[in-house]
Amino acid sequence: MKFLTLIFFLFFLSGCENFPVYEEFSTDKKTFECLDLDINDTKLSNELKEEIEFVPKENCKYKLKGYIHNSVKCISLQAKTYGTDFDGYVYLEIKDNNNRLYRVQSDFKEDLSGAINRVAAKINTIVK
Repeated sequence: MKFLTLIFFLFFLSGCENFPVYEEFSTDKKTFECLDLDINDTKLSNELKEEIEFVPKENCKYKLKGYIHNSVKCISLQAKTYGTDFDGYVYLEIKDNNNRLYRVQSDFKEDLSGAINRVAAKINTIVK
């Protein structure tokens, strides 16, 4: 019985660490030949530069924009009882002028770098 309880506990903990990555294309275009980084958040910009596998091009018409959203700590009774699911999320989008062509987002809980890594991995797959 103790072994079964331990297996259940480990299974429960492993399920809590998998944050999904949400992505959406707003166009038929699924790959981009270049991207220009247009990110005002210094932390996000610096970590993305380490994670991306392509060289940003300043004159590219496709702009990679993004930000880190830190959630306000909820003080409701339910949040205090059960805890919160995440601390915030990392959001990136590719724009052509003001038209959003693609967006990707991942939540994080105490692992901001992991979320940046997850969204950067998605961006790396669509830049050819």
